[in-house]
Amino acid sequence: MAGGARNSVSGLAKEFTFLMRWAFSAFVLYLAALMLVAVPALAQTQTTVPETSLTDRCLTCHRQEYLGRLQVDEQQKDLYVDPAAYKDSAHGLLPCNACHTGFSHDPHQMVTNAEFFAETAGEACRNCHDDQFEMYKQSYHGTLTRDIASDGVEAPECVDCHGTHAIQEVATLEYRQSIQDVCGTCHGGRESTFLDTYHGKAITLGREAAATCVDCHGAHSILPISNPQSTLSRANILSTCQQCHPQASQGFTTFLVHITPTSPKAPVIVFLVAVFYLVLIIAVFSFGGIHTLLYIYRGIKDGLYFGKGGH
Repeated sequence: MAGGARNSVSGLAKEFTFLMRWAFSAFVLYLAALMLVAVPALAQTQTTVPETSLTDRCLTCHRQEYLGRLQVDEQQKDLYVDPAAYKDSAHGLLPCNACHTGFSHDPHQMVTNAEFFAETAGEACRNCHDDQFEMYKQSYHGTLTRDIASDGVEAPECVDCHGTHAIQEVATLEYRQSIQDVCGTCHGGRESTFLDTYHGKAITLGREAAATCVDCHGAHSILPISNPQSTLSRANILSTCQQCHPQASQGFTTFLVHITPTSPKAPVIVFLVAVFYLVLIIAVFSFGGIHTLLYIYRGIKDGLYFGKGGH
């Protein structure tokens, strides 16, 4: 009995020793495999420039104001980038090559092809703003980019409205106050007639809720008023106004915005009222001015201003 017990214990010890050796061998093999995978990956990580530093690498040159401009077809591309403006922009946390696809942090060759810039800029915006880009492509602006026979009209790209390195959040008051000037770049004169309205005066004075061009015409899906899908078509204009004026009726939509009242091209009634208003102002101030001059003359004649009169 005692000998059998000893043999049993000895067998268990041998099995335990075998299992420990097997486990240790497996652990060594696991460490070896881990080193084979981790060391090359670590080396690659150490030789790759982190994306967060790409912007700093690019700004090493592009933060220099003397860098100048680049002639791209008939346009001038400014090579200077204001680091502070870029940092405060909506894209301030993105590395440069998030938009400038095809460029590395290494010294690169100048590109003077406008078509290349337009294509890469559009695709860069599309990578993050696909929904807005698709709406833009179906809009009047997007149609111009595909219409070769557009009578020489230059189609606006994303950067023409939003800017480049100092892109602002569209909901900010600063950006909303700049919209009429952005639109006025291509639609000259319209911004001044907009500023003559209540909406224009309110947004200028800082009322963020006041309507701007895009609130009425749309932003990325702008269409001609003649298009039934336009936000200002006869079928949709009332619902557009009711977004800010829920109680608006159909008569509300007859409000005239982009007109110069004193222009002969304005509606007759508007032109006549504007002319009458100007004539009335001139007459009132002329009468007041003549009356004031006569009053001063009488005062001088009677010596009211020099202590000689008064009786």
